[in-house]
Amino acid sequence: MKKIINIAHRGFTRNFPDNTLESFRAALELGVDGVEFDVQETVDGAFYIYHDDDVAGKPIATMTSDEICEIRLKGKYLVPTLQQTLELLGHAPILIVELKQVRSLDKFLQILRSFADVTRTVIVSFSKELIARMADLAPDIMRAVITNTGVKKADEITKSTHSMAIGMASRDLNNEVISRLHKDGTMVFVWDCTDAETVHKALAFDIDGVISDVPDVVKQETRNSGS
Repeated sequence: MKKIINIAHRGFTRNFPDNTLESFRAALELGVDGVEFDVQETVDGAFYIYHDDDVAGKPIATMTSDEICEIRLKGKYLVPTLQQTLELLGHAPILIVELKQVRSLDKFLQILRSFADVTRTVIVSFSKELIARMADLAPDIMRAVITNTGVKKADEITKSTHSMAIGMASRDLNNEVISRLHKDGTMVFVWDCTDAETVHKALAFDIDGVISDVPDVVKQETRNSGS
């Protein structure tokens, strides 16, 4: 059986807030195949790792780097910078870097290339426009479009964005569609598994990898199945 790639969604978040250095270290200690994290940009062109567009009640896009540095998640955890994150994870087996509100793409790529092994990096986004721009700006870095709107046009979306992979919601998994994508050389990941039940169901399909909140469960499930 082929190996299923096990990606920790925003790190291993069982004991730590997501997208923190602590959650990333926990994922590395678990022995995952890779780590996913989200990139936001401040008003002064700094990059921070955070999922939501707002933090501490303010839009990150309107905040300065100094303001972000003052924030403590749950009273103690820092919002890490892109550089700090890449210094920790830059040579991990696989990096899944999701672009949220990122405008300064050239600057982002400069930091990424300086601190990460881009041959093991996948840039992903729900924004088809961002992924298409990345195809022009960084054709050497693997790209994946993320979808949550069904699978009927999955192959069209990957072709129009020049994606090498696609992230699909577990409810949209369909082996006929996955087979078409595989024939085009497109890898298929599921991105929304949050518990053992959804992991088990996802692994029944011919997917290439799981980006989940429960990488320990994925590790156990794939071990049991011989993947």
